Amino acid sequence: MAEIRAFRGIRYAIDRIGDVGRVVAPPYDVIDGSMQRDLYDAHPNNVVRIIQGLDNPGDSDRENRYTRAARSYRRWLDEGVLVRDREEGIYLYAQDFDAGTHDGAENKTRLGIVALVRADALGEGAILAHENTMPGPRADRLALMQHTRAAFGQIFSLYSDPAGQVRGILAPVLDAPPLFAFRGEDGVEHRFWRVTDQAVVAGVAGALENKPFFIADGHHRYETAVAYRDERAAAEGEDWQGKPYGYRMQTLVNMDDTEGMAINAIHRVVADLGPGGVETLIRGLAELCDVERLPLTSTQSVLRELKRRGGSGNVFGFCHGACSHVHYLSLKRGVLASDLDGENHSESWRALDTGLLQLILGRVLDLDEETLTGGEKVKFIKVEREVLDLVKAAPDRAGFFLNPVGMKQLRDVVLAGERMPPKSTFFYPKVYSGLVIQDLQSF
Repeated sequence: MAEIRAFRGIRYAIDRIGDVGRVVAPPYDVIDGSMQRDLYDAHPNNVVRIIQGLDNPGDSDRENRYTRAARSYRRWLDEGVLVRDREEGIYLYAQDFDAGTHDGAENKTRLGIVALVRADALGEGAILAHENTMPGPRADRLALMQHTRAAFGQIFSLYSDPAGQVRGILAPVLDAPPLFAFRGEDGVEHRFWRVTDQAVVAGVAGALENKPFFIADGHHRYETAVAYRDERAAAEGEDWQGKPYGYRMQTLVNMDDTEGMAINAIHRVVADLGPGGVETLIRGLAELCDVERLPLTSTQSVLRELKRRGGSGNVFGFCHGACSHVHYLSLKRGVLASDLDGENHSESWRALDTGLLQLILGRVLDLDEETLTGGEKVKFIKVEREVLDLVKAAPDRAGFFLNPVGMKQLRDVVLAGERMPPKSTFFYPKVYSGLVIQDLQSF
């Protein structure tokens, strides 16, 4: 059972900052060097200086981006750039965006509830993961929490509410003007409210307490929160239950709200196949798959064709060389995914396009799971046009277009006790950091 509670969030003082859009940022893991510099330049108090600060020459154990983050955070509090809300509450976060679909752009609004959720260890409570994590990002996020004793972004999680009960409880709040709103660089409109009516807060908490939460984005940050919880409890010699650091700020979204959910596909490019490698790949694919070759007129047409064919099973779009054609692949009758699976994955996992393609590439190219998922041999690409650009840039590369993962597929894999292959889902838009800050010292 999940425990959801209100808190006194720390927020930017709007009368000091003005446009909140200048001080917030996307989550740390999508901030590349160019975006990092742009965010630094956007405002001297932009949260990027805390969540993804610059490294400086001569950094040491005593002076580094984590110590600078902690100093910036304390200074902004002292100067009144950041202020704590006086009453405990929860927050509502709406994002209005255009979702790319097979048939073009579709306008959507996604509503999230920002609240504290007890940080149960994965597998021991209501929090369920669909991706594996890496030690490097976990260590990075832990160092930031140790220095600042705060959380600056939310875990993005999903719950199931097909009847829309929670949305009904919150409807009156959404009729009021938001605390602030801003437009992101990608055109997404962000709106943010605070809810202090304790009857509403209790109603939301009660409606959510018996539901599992599926992490959509933020696996590294969540596992870090659990590690930090245990570290603090051990150091202070006390039970973490009921302590502020025993909770983690989350944005909770109804996975059954099809009007607000968007999952994009993440495609694949296989690199460094070597002399004759593409031909070997083509022969191997032909042994396992039925192949239909059609002209590649546009990436949008490929996505539409994948959607049309995907209704009857797994299908991939394969391209190589000049990418003048796309080859649509589906397993031959009599070829079973289970026969390709040496790791004994669940049927739900093998039904994923990302899972099946991993099995096919492993068999055809004789690659182990570590190589297939490490991100070097098989590159993960979010933008369709980049698949073509990368493949055309070198003769020993091949590209694969995929359909997006469905919400039911995600749920089935997680409930089967498994995690998806890396980069199976790209939830859009991203949940921004800096909208509200969780103090890990007090509620």
